[in-house]
Amino acid sequence: MPRTRPLALACLLPAIVLAACGGGGSSAGGADPASAVPAGTSIYLQGVVRPQGDQRDDVLDAARKVLRTDDPERKLHELIDKGLADSGDAKVSYDKDFAPWLGEKAGVWVAGADRAKPGYVVIVAAKDTEKAQAAIDKGVKSEGGKVKERSYSGVDYQVDSDGVAAGIVGDFFTVGTEPEFKRTIKAQDGASLAEEKRYSSTMAALDKNRIGQFYIDLKPFLEQSLKSDPKAAAQLEQIRSIVPIDQLEPVGGALVANGDRIAFDTLTRGKGINAIKAFLPLTGTGSTPLLGELPGDAWAALGAADVGPSIKSIFTRVAGAFGGAAATQQLQQRYGIDLERDVFSWIGDIALYARGTTRADIDGALVIEATNPQNMHNAFGKLVGLIQTQGGQKVKPIKVKGAAIAFASRNTDLGKPAVLARSDDRVVVALGSAAAAEALAPADKLADSELFKHGKEILGGDQEPAFLLSMPDLLTAIESMSKPDAGYAKAKPYLQAFSVIVSGGSSKQDEVRSRVAAGLK
Repeated sequence: MPRTRPLALACLLPAIVLAACGGGGSSAGGADPASAVPAGTSIYLQGVVRPQGDQRDDVLDAARKVLRTDDPERKLHELIDKGLADSGDAKVSYDKDFAPWLGEKAGVWVAGADRAKPGYVVIVAAKDTEKAQAAIDKGVKSEGGKVKERSYSGVDYQVDSDGVAAGIVGDFFTVGTEPEFKRTIKAQDGASLAEEKRYSSTMAALDKNRIGQFYIDLKPFLEQSLKSDPKAAAQLEQIRSIVPIDQLEPVGGALVANGDRIAFDTLTRGKGINAIKAFLPLTGTGSTPLLGELPGDAWAALGAADVGPSIKSIFTRVAGAFGGAAATQQLQQRYGIDLERDVFSWIGDIALYARGTTRADIDGALVIEATNPQNMHNAFGKLVGLIQTQGGQKVKPIKVKGAAIAFASRNTDLGKPAVLARSDDRVVVALGSAAAAEALAPADKLADSELFKHGKEILGGDQEPAFLLSMPDLLTAIESMSKPDAGYAKAKPYLQAFSVIVSGGSSKQDEVRSRVAAGLK
């Protein structure tokens, strides 16, 4: 068994997912790989490697656009064969060695992620276990006698010189590090992840038409880490004071695809959700109407709601865990800045944007909505003074349309000055006075643009975009700013398949859902 084959198989599974679409509609090989994964596993990934019916059509439609070909099956067969050849398995091919036995699903579970060399097992459903065994035997023969034959709990398998085992476990082609391989055998006979409620309830809440999924359960991972390193307990307590990890249920994720988009969903539940909600405005999960009020010609935009309370919550937790009270007092004494009054009390929703696709016209701005205008006015003056006295930046008053007061520093590398401006209820930090004016009073709004409408459509459901990116404009900007290298030139045809990248999400009392989606063209 070539030592590279297990790793090659794991790395090539995403391509095999699509390549198998042309394999026909056999109902055999439908066993669930999670039934051979030990209960209590912390990290598990699974994919559909032989989609059927409408799912097969959707996957092929997506592959045509991403791979820029009318024959994605043939293209993927070529990519898989090249990958196998590059890994040292020149005599192995998808058509001869995978297609005859490949079932519907495949999974990978990982153990000891905190170790220098984690253990793993790749589990692939087999519609014909005899042909799957023949593929293993072919690998054994090519290894030239370096493989040892062993047996555990009634299952025969082979182990190569790197300690990687391969064999047929139940209805599965199974490859992995030997200790974890043995645990897979026992899971088939005893308690498995598929039977665990934490796993089944998490997966049941995700899109049932998914072609891929992941499952991460931090609780057993933390327990195992503490057993292996008791000294880590003190550090863990600090982390728990910021994010109560042990009060969170497992995190689940789902990948879906069709001819219009590729989307990745995540789900987190648990009593500790309220603690992590403070971080959501910084992750592109929540949204704000302020995003739609940005300039209509923006090609990248990010918005977040209630940022002041969120950063206050984060700061309070971090300061409590790492002794930040002294730093707060020093900030007050040296610079006269009171974090509660001058920062937390007035910052509401925020949004930022970029526009322009050449070095001459690229600009953008950060917009901060004030929930307490008076505190914002006072803080603005302190910020300008701090920039001059401590930042080493000379600023001068300028006029900006829509601003009550504005200042500009010296020009940046893009030939435009950094501008700090405020109106009666907003603060703007911008690259150039034009960007500042547009941020305060745009001629056209982003919410009315085709980019926003398309992004909302791709996001789906009733979610509002929290992040938007026009891929064509981004590529144009990259090419105008610098000379692309060979790697970029190779990737560009595939990047051109995407129209917009968008993210959004929603949160309830004990649940957070998020989605990142990419439109296809």
